[in-house]
Amino acid sequence: MTRAAHVLEPSDSDDVPGLLEKFLSDIAVDEYADAPTRDVLSGQRADRASTWIGLVVAALVGLVIAGALLNTRLSTDERLATRSVLAERVHSLSAAVASRQSAVDQQAAEVQALQDQLLAASDAGPARAAAIASLSTQTGTEQLFGPGVVVTIDDAPDASVGSLNRVLDRDLQDIVNTLWREGAVGLAINEQRLTGTTAIRAAGEAILVNYQPLNRPYVITSVGGLQATAGGSGLNGLLTSLSTDYGLVTDVHSADVALPAGDLRGSRYASTSATDGGEVGQ
Repeated sequence: MTRAAHVLEPSDSDDVPGLLEKFLSDIAVDEYADAPTRDVLSGQRADRASTWIGLVVAALVGLVIAGALLNTRLSTDERLATRSVLAERVHSLSAAVASRQSAVDQQAAEVQALQDQLLAASDAGPARAAAIASLSTQTGTEQLFGPGVVVTIDDAPDASVGSLNRVLDRDLQDIVNTLWREGAVGLAINEQRLTGTTAIRAAGEAILVNYQPLNRPYVITSVGGLQATAGGSGLNGLLTSLSTDYGLVTDVHSADVALPAGDLRGSRYASTSATDGGEVGQ
């Protein structure tokens, strides 16, 4: 029995080259053609790194802002607490001063009543009463009524702290001295009667009269001195200069006014020492 030999048909022999080409082409296919390139991967890594850096920076900025806000709030709370304590202290001291001033006024009224009784019991009472009244008017220790002048002066509308566009103590001094020259017989600034011992001075940004701080606007009330309202008077010239040069707001008019009684502090005199005969200041 002979074995039969396999004979290639013509059609099979023709397909061999095609199969080889297909096999080789399949081997040559780039399986990584659709994979991202190295540059793309590097860009993606850079984008992710930038995103993380941005998040970290944003978190740090948020922490800094939160800390600043917290510190600001704490500082504000401390300032408000300190201000509240100071305000309470001012109110308490103001009430104490008002109470003591009321006691002083009451005692002054009692002294006046006793003085009137003594004058009434004395034969020389009327003459002494007239002398006391004259001296009281001159020293400013009793109330005074009559026709007079009212001067109002205030800072310039755009005045800032420490500028020359604010009313100064010397401005009030100049106005007061001008009113004295114009014939005033009694003066008061914001209800503070001017006496022989009154000082008009500045303490920081405040103006003190009789050691009492004044609030603006400043109102100078004068009994007498009506000629100060006339045109061309020294007072009008002074107020015009202050308004033109420094922008101060001024007003002057005549009216019937009442001045409160002032407090004349006792003078201190030298006395002889009991040991060596010298003089010492009291």
